[in-house]
Order: sequence, then structure tokens, then C-alpha cells
Amino acid sequence: MFFSTVLRPISLVLLGLLSLASSAVQAHSLSLTPCFIDELALEVKCGSLNVPENWQQADSRQISLNFVVIPAIAANAEPDPLFVLVGGPGQAGVELAPMLSRIFHRVRQSRELIIIDQRGTGKSSPLSCDDDDSGDVYADIESNAMVANVLDCANSFTVDLAQYHTNNAVLDFDAVRQALGYQQINLYGISYGSRAALVYMREKPQVLRSVILDAVVPTQTVVGPVGVQATRAFNLLLSQCAALADCQAAYPHLAADFQKIKHQLAAEPLTAQILHPVTAQPTLLKVDELKFISVIHTQLYSRATTEKLPFIISQFAKGNYLPFVGALSQTEQTSAGIYTGLNFNILCNEDMPRVTEQLLVLERDNSFAGDKFFRSVREVCQAWPKFSPPSNFSAPVRSAIPTLLLSGGLDPITPPSWGKLAANGLSNAKHYVAKQAGHGLITQTCAATMINQFLQHSSFTDIDAACLNQQPQVKYWLNINGNR
Repeated sequence: MFFSTVLRPISLVLLGLLSLASSAVQAHSLSLTPCFIDELALEVKCGSLNVPENWQQADSRQISLNFVVIPAIAANAEPDPLFVLVGGPGQAGVELAPMLSRIFHRVRQSRELIIIDQRGTGKSSPLSCDDDDSGDVYADIESNAMVANVLDCANSFTVDLAQYHTNNAVLDFDAVRQALGYQQINLYGISYGSRAALVYMREKPQVLRSVILDAVVPTQTVVGPVGVQATRAFNLLLSQCAALADCQAAYPHLAADFQKIKHQLAAEPLTAQILHPVTAQPTLLKVDELKFISVIHTQLYSRATTEKLPFIISQFAKGNYLPFVGALSQTEQTSAGIYTGLNFNILCNEDMPRVTEQLLVLERDNSFAGDKFFRSVREVCQAWPKFSPPSNFSAPVRSAIPTLLLSGGLDPITPPSWGKLAANGLSNAKHYVAKQAGHGLITQTCAATMINQFLQHSSFTDIDAACLNQQPQVKYWLNINGNR
């Protein structure tokens, strides 16, 4: 899942950049060696590069950036590789390298992939908390103690948190480009990574040959209050189910069931004994209102999981919690690996200070989550250490760089309207929407083929986007066996 805005297990929730002086990164600080990484059956190059923690003080404490170079399949690779910027904020790119290598297999026919652990993630001075990879997804629920634990984690960091932000990350990415000797590169950014890519476009346009933005997060939008986008996606589910005779017949009270569950959990959280979906051992299940809507929201990210939601909600309303537990187990088995420290450091300083009263009203009035998501983030952010982003951070990005924008029509957090908003400032751009896809087209559609076509000539004329509209209508589960 990209762009997590909720704690774990709450996590089932610019003045202009300082120019990067070439003298700030010494050639001898680059390390690049052949290596193998787990789940990737080919030899790659593992790299590290020392950069200043504070780019405005080149002699400040150094941090090491971790990255990997995945070679092109062709003997004579194109000189402009694809740099991949992942989401979160707080995902470590190298941890996703095996998946990204498979996704961009066509791109790798002629281009290298460069994947970097953004500062604050992975092996790049990670801002991790003790519970990032722990906790009981079944028994844990939202609590003041969990918020306190996150704040304790923030107070335990010995780094200068004011230096762990998007603009410095862009300077890091460009330092890697320089150290590897690339004159120009192509950028792919997904979710939060698309925002980082937009900042890169603003600050270093001359080094970018082309840009792909997937699940677009414009600099002028605010992330944190996500209830409005979640409501939009959930209402699309409700309307699609109502338009299908079999779904409507199976779930005639779907919207009412959802609201009933929320009200019951708000009044009294659920406590039940279940069998663990993997080990079959007796397991304690606790669910409050926030945990319930967080799981439902997570399922909306992907078309494959969205198809199960009417069945999950209906069964929960009837007292059968096992389908819900199955969805919950996915958060245990396929964690997005969010580094909580960086996630909140960026959200609390780059987004939350820009929340307006108008946005708060919209957030309180949405029918999916109300301001439940927002309150969880705000509670942390009120006490999180502060820094001031550059004054132009939230300004629209203006650029003539060839830019391909991708949005999912069912996306519950970065709606197509955000892609349209970003495209308004891009004079050489084209925005594609897959109506039946969720968050991130690269994993749900033919977007990887389109990206490869785009990269060949940095042109839209060779892109065959017809495949985006060839996805069949979402077909919702009618029983435990799916649609049978």
C-alpha cells in the first residue's frame, strides 16, 4: 500500500532548494559493488553514497544513502536510466526492488533501474520505531498509548529531524545521479513518490529527460485528511454494486450495514475469539471503529480486494468476522514496510500545517470515516518536532518536461482530480485514467507497457492506452467462493 497516513496498527492508517554543489559529494564516497538481494535472481550493483545530512552545510554530519542499480538486459544500455521513487512517505525503495524489477521488465530491456532508499528509510539513516514491524494486527486497536509510543520514538532519534524532508531527498537522489555519471535520467514516481518527482522537476529540470507520475500527489494538495477521497471511492463501490442485479440482490442493505457496524463499534469495540487465519490457533480479535474503517479503506486500494468488500461488510454485520479477519491478515503478511519516523516527519511538517478550516469541514462531514483518520494523524503531529518547508513547497509545479500522468478511477486516496490538477502546470503532459483501477496503475493495469512505449521517444504518439479501458467491470463476490 502506498501513501499510508495512519499509525501502525493505527497504520492500518521551498525557499527554493539549495543548489547541489558538486564539491559536496566527494568521488571517493561512492561505493558500488556486485551483489545479490533477496528474491531477485540476478546480479545487481549495491551502492552507497555519503552525503551531508544538512545540504546547506556541506561539512555537516554525513549520512549514507543506500541504493541498487539493476542492469539493463541489452548489452548496450541507453544512457538515461529510470530512477524509481516509491511511496509512503516512508517506504524503502531497495526493499521493493524485486517487485519493481519484475514490473519494469520491459523497461529493463534497454535501461538500467536505479532504486534508492530515501533518507529516513531502509539503510539510509532509517527513522524506524520499535513497532514498525511488530504488533498484533488482530488484538491491537487505536489507543493513546500507541500515539505516546510514536512520540517516544520521535524523541529517541539522534539525527536532525529538520533535515529529513522531501527537498533534501531530491538533493540526495540527484547526488546519486551525479555520482553514477548520468547526464540525464527518467523519473517514475508513485503516490508520495510522484510528489517527490514533481519537486525534482521544479528544482533540477535540466537533468530530467521524462517523468512518469502514477497515483499523482500534487504539491498543492494536502495529505492527512483522506476521508473525502475514501468516501468518493466507497460511494463508487456502492453505486456499482447497486447497478449489478446479482450484487444488489445479495447486498440490498450494504450502505446501511456499513453505517450500522461503525455505530456499533463506536459505542462498544468488538472483542471476540477467532482462529488465526494462518496458524488456526485461538486468537483474540479486537476491532474498534477506526480499525474497521481502516481495513475497509485499505481494501479499496486494489481492484482485487475491492471485489470482496460487499461480502466482508455484509458478513461482519451478521456476526461472521472471518472474512474481515482474512482482509486483516493481509496487513500482517504483506506489510508495506512504512518507516513511521519519516512518515510522520513529512506529513506533520509538509502537509498538516496547510490544513484549512474548509478542508476540516469537508473531512468532518464525509460519510465514510468522518475525521477519524485526520484526528489520529493530528494527535501525533501536535507533538511531533517541527521544521518549516521551503516557502514555495506547495506552489504548483510548472514544467515543459515530457510527463505521463496515471490515475485510477477507483483510487481511494489520490483521485483522478489530483492528476488533472498536477497536469494543469505541465505544458508537455498527458493524463490517462483507468476507470476500473484503484491506487497505482503500475500493479493493476497495462501501465508498465505504456511506460516503456513512452520512454522510447519521450512522446505520447507511440502510447497505446486502449488497454486501460479493456478492464471488465468489477465483479463483486457473492459468497465465500467468490462469484460462483
